[in-house]
Amino acid sequence: MSIRLRLTIYWALVLGAILILAAFASLKLFEREQYGALHVALLEEADTSAHELTLADAPHAIALLRGVSLERDLGPRRRVLLLTDRGIVADFGVQTAPIPQVSYDTKFRGILRPPNSTYSYAIKPLDFGGQPAVLIDGSDVTPIRQSVDRLRAALLLIVPLLLILCVAGGYLLAGRALAPVASIARALAATQPSDLTRRLKPPGAYDEIGRLVDVINALLDRLERASATERRFASDAAHELRTPLAVLRAGLDVALARERSGNDNRAALENAHREVIGLCRITEELLMLTRLDGDAAIEHRPVDLQELVAEVVATVEPLATAKNVDLATDELAPATVEGSAMHLRRLLINLVDNALKFTPPGGRIEVGLANVDGRGIIRVADTGPGIDPAEMPFIFERFFRGAHAGSEGSGLGLSLCREIARMHGGQIAAANRPGGGAVFVVKLPLRGTRALQPSEAIQLPTSPAVNSA
Repeated sequence: MSIRLRLTIYWALVLGAILILAAFASLKLFEREQYGALHVALLEEADTSAHELTLADAPHAIALLRGVSLERDLGPRRRVLLLTDRGIVADFGVQTAPIPQVSYDTKFRGILRPPNSTYSYAIKPLDFGGQPAVLIDGSDVTPIRQSVDRLRAALLLIVPLLLILCVAGGYLLAGRALAPVASIARALAATQPSDLTRRLKPPGAYDEIGRLVDVINALLDRLERASATERRFASDAAHELRTPLAVLRAGLDVALARERSGNDNRAALENAHREVIGLCRITEELLMLTRLDGDAAIEHRPVDLQELVAEVVATVEPLATAKNVDLATDELAPATVEGSAMHLRRLLINLVDNALKFTPPGGRIEVGLANVDGRGIIRVADTGPGIDPAEMPFIFERFFRGAHAGSEGSGLGLSLCREIARMHGGQIAAANRPGGGAVFVVKLPLRGTRALQPSEAIQLPTSPAVNSA
């Protein structure tokens, strides 16, 4: 069932209920007003007649009641009675009209209608000849009933017609209101995965449809960027894998082309082994990036950053000692985050290994951990050549290798660091140190706190690289 039809049905139900209630209320109000006016007039006439009967003798009372029964201003037919302890003293008007059952000594004053009767009677107690009596003054209410019936018939005709007209109008208006949605659906149906450059045309008014168009266009922008990123990623991955595969194949071809000595074969196998290790590293990093890009669920467990940083420093320290690089730790503040210890360890190892790669012998690497305002802040600084300012915007891009990288690395390490930080609700940034070298800062939300917002972006002072090309 379409939205248009559902809206029309809902509109018909609501409008039908409103019209029925309005018609019923109008009918009851009209009926009450008509009967109310007659009943007030009957009671006033009964009060006046009772006052005159109190002062009149029997002949005058009979004449008075006969005159009241002949009046037609309150109805076409009348019946008037005077009831005492001796029975009915006077009875004028339509004798076939049923009368209410009341006693001569009743204290009731008001209006009564006998069952199955078209008459309404005003009941008025009085003293007649020094004895209790009651005046029964009735009038035929057929004209009022006919008026009410005519109004009821008119409403039974008008209400369905109004409902039909309003429902038809609602159906047309619903179609007109939903026309932009149908246009959006057609435009989206015409959008092909191979061409994500098309955008929806904004409507004239910035209403709900306008906001929907903006949201869809923003989604298409993100899809276009994601598609371009995927294509570039596939192209870059193929390019990065092609070179080591070509080197590996060439080495194997040369080794198989002729008879070689044992040392030559060993050298060829060592070269092939080195290339295979590089290929495995690239494949592993590509697989991890793919999983992180797919927002794969990471385990959410408490991770002690203080312990993790100390462990990574202890793991890398022998490599730093072998290169004659001083690997030191600043004060490590207690900090616990929620996430994956494996991924966070990979982030720290990548940062420390990156610093070790660019720090010359005799240099220094400093690793620190701070706890500030519910955020764990990891800092890795080195005394290497720093980062070329022209390369700074691209260092976290995939397969990007700076001028000082040489042939080492795959260009995926810092990209992995950024994705791991993002998956943990954090951020990463880099800058050149004023005294030389580079510093990388990772900010992560501590356990029990919310993820970082864009307004909490890491701000680092920038300085030119000391040995930039």
